[in-house]
Amino acid sequence: MERGANDWWPRFSREEYGRRYDALRRAMAERGLDCLAVYGAPLFFGTDPGAPNLVYLSAYAPGLHGYVVFPREGDPTLAIYVAGHLANARELSVIGDVRGGTDLAGIIRERVRELGCERGTIGVVGNFAWSNVSVPLEHHEALKSYLPDARIEIVTGWYEEHRLAKSAEEIEFMAAGAAICDRAFDAFRRMAAPGVTDVALHNEALRVVHAQGGRIAFGHVGSTPMRDPGMTYPGFYPTNRVLQRGDAVMTELTGGYGGYFGKLYTTSFIGPPLPEYELMFELAAESYRRLVAALTPGMCGRDLAPALAGKAADSGYKPMSFITGWSTYNSRPVLFSRRSEAADREFELRPGYCLNVAGWVVSNDERKGVWVGDTVILTDQGARRLHRSPVDQLAANILGG
Repeated sequence: MERGANDWWPRFSREEYGRRYDALRRAMAERGLDCLAVYGAPLFFGTDPGAPNLVYLSAYAPGLHGYVVFPREGDPTLAIYVAGHLANARELSVIGDVRGGTDLAGIIRERVRELGCERGTIGVVGNFAWSNVSVPLEHHEALKSYLPDARIEIVTGWYEEHRLAKSAEEIEFMAAGAAICDRAFDAFRRMAAPGVTDVALHNEALRVVHAQGGRIAFGHVGSTPMRDPGMTYPGFYPTNRVLQRGDAVMTELTGGYGGYFGKLYTTSFIGPPLPEYELMFELAAESYRRLVAALTPGMCGRDLAPALAGKAADSGYKPMSFITGWSTYNSRPVLFSRRSEAADREFELRPGYCLNVAGWVVSNDERKGVWVGDTVILTDQGARRLHRSPVDQLAANILGG
């Protein structure tokens, strides 16, 4: 077996890591950064360890805290909190210099001094920009104390801009993750029937993902009776509610390979949907298809406002459709039909960006909701779906007999 072979972070080629390192160092030179301290910690509540900014450089995520010290000149260092994990980290990571100990700021100081950067500019990269998580306050304060002559900047958003566009190898991983996700939802569809619980459906999807060597970042599942609904968004923690004929079931299901995830936003029905739910499904599906068709390189977020709105409002419903990058462990953009960050309205779409696209329609009393969506890759010709699951086909989403 290949050294370092594992189901957590199957390795990219040596050339791919070289491409990442070279591009990042050129960007550091342009920004005037001498060294980066890239933080990583567990994220969400699934079975994938998260830490996407750190994993991008290391092919390893720490069990608790960790950093990659990445110099503009010189070799990177991986620092992890639990020294007992060192042997495993050294086997799996593509970084040769791996150090461990609870004083992570002290390890960073030691390496920065070895590199001669103690009076330079150090960029601190947080765990994940979308979640607004930088680094622990104690770490930041210790770094300032240990490196009093250095200029320390938070550069998380800047860093993530440099890993948004996927390489050919990364797109292969994205496609593999989407296929894993599709097969998990195939199993979900086969199982969904009266008498099955929400959590059992979640666990079946999880089983199928893991059987393929994949992981999940999270898997939301929620159900509600269509005649007395109370759900516009699936359960973050699936419950033991038992499905009944006449239920609507919503999911937000991820499945990934090596930290690269496909994602399905689905609304299914246990038996034929009520007419209002059928109308809402078609409105959500129309918005989804319109958004996928509208996505082209060079567009800015503001250009997508008409497609985001769709026809929901004209039919008496709230349009909630969106385009995001965060679920594929990217962070930009965040574009919603009802609100968008000002900066993201000016955000330019480029080839290689992976995006989640969802049509989402909610009743005015916010008791009923339907969404359909999945993950796409932006190419020179427009958006290409990574999934084959028929999320926008009503007939395919009537389940349970």
